Amino acid sequence: MGNFHDTILEIADNIKKLTEIIDEHDIKGITNLIHYCRMTFVYGAGRSGLVGRTFAHRLMHLGVKSCFIGDTITHRFTDKDILIAISGSGETISTVAFAKKVREIGGKLVLITSNPECTIGKLADIIIDLKSKTKVEKTKSLAPYTSLFDTAAFALFDSLARVIMDELKIDEDYIHARHASVE
Repeated sequence: MGNFHDTILEIADNIKKLTEIIDEHDIKGITNLIHYCRMTFVYGAGRSGLVGRTFAHRLMHLGVKSCFIGDTITHRFTDKDILIAISGSGETISTVAFAKKVREIGGKLVLITSNPECTIGKLADIIIDLKSKTKVEKTKSLAPYTSLFDTAAFALFDSLARVIMDELKIDEDYIHARHASVE
């Protein structure tokens, strides 16, 4: 059972380091974009997509117009919108294509990655570098494959949601009132 405990500690340590590497100025920049853009779109492929869906869902709980690109109900992206793209490598083909389309339309682009020098990074308005192991790295880790990046992104988004709650003066009663009642 040693690997179980050691893996949890490695994941926790990776999340804890986010407090040292993420610039609060970038967090403020993201929340400003979310507040002032018409709609927040979120996209990631694979496990990044699962994490992205949770953030789009949380934004809905906070009263922010949001959707996950590729879901059945995806709104039209305009130059008044923001895409938050999640890609550890920053080179995922579908994510790169959406980022290029956002630039073509004239919207805003935020990238969550561990490779800021990537193709999407060259297009992004704001980059959050999670400095976590992704599928393209050969870093030794107990956490399987992209788990360090995925859990770091999840923690980032839940912490970002807390900042938005504070800025909008929203409490958990507000979230509860927007939570699904048929589930």
